[in-house]
Amino acid sequence: MSEVTADGRPVGLYAVLPHNGEPAFVHANVPPGAAVLDLSGSAGRIADPLVALGHPVTVADDSAGMLALVRAARTVLAGPGALDLGERFPVVLVAGTRVNAADPSVRAGLLDACRRHVAPDGQVVMQWLPPSWFDRAASSTGRIWPVEVDVEIESFDGTVLRSRTTYRLGDARWELRGAVRRLSRAELHAALAGAGLRFDRHLRGGRQFFSAVPVPG
Repeated sequence: MSEVTADGRPVGLYAVLPHNGEPAFVHANVPPGAAVLDLSGSAGRIADPLVALGHPVTVADDSAGMLALVRAARTVLAGPGALDLGERFPVVLVAGTRVNAADPSVRAGLLDACRRHVAPDGQVVMQWLPPSWFDRAASSTGRIWPVEVDVEIESFDGTVLRSRTTYRLGDARWELRGAVRRLSRAELHAALAGAGLRFDRHLRGGRQFFSAVPVPG
């Protein structure tokens, strides 16, 4: 499967890449059985295991190929910027590096979608790369079993870091290029506030996850 999404995600990779512990982590930090809107862009890697843990999950993505990989969750063909379901969810999930998007307009569109869809008493569960991550970022080799992962840092100007990640499984190989922006805590909080959200707390267990809540009004 050689399809690549508009934002550069190799669909074939997500057909074989397992989760990295995120479902159990999210499950432990949200109410039992809470409905989840997943805006992580990771097909069913997180969504399907969350369904198995008792959460009704809706996955929204602008790639039909990515949605075709989802087995148990409900799917909606729309990216965050265009998403308007007319529904509110107890939990909106954004795992991965999307909040650190190099393009501020992409981040703003994502956060606006979170605000539109989170229930008044709900929470946005979000992962981010804090400044300390950028301070120690380096090329590396590892594994998300059974997939081998090689990360090459191509450039970092102090604000935007560009990388190339190569994934291998047997004879199959996928390449993912990415760019992420270093955000200070003040910049993160300001971006949240611009979308009508407020930083709430760091979630127990680490993993660079935090929750945000909607600002009334």
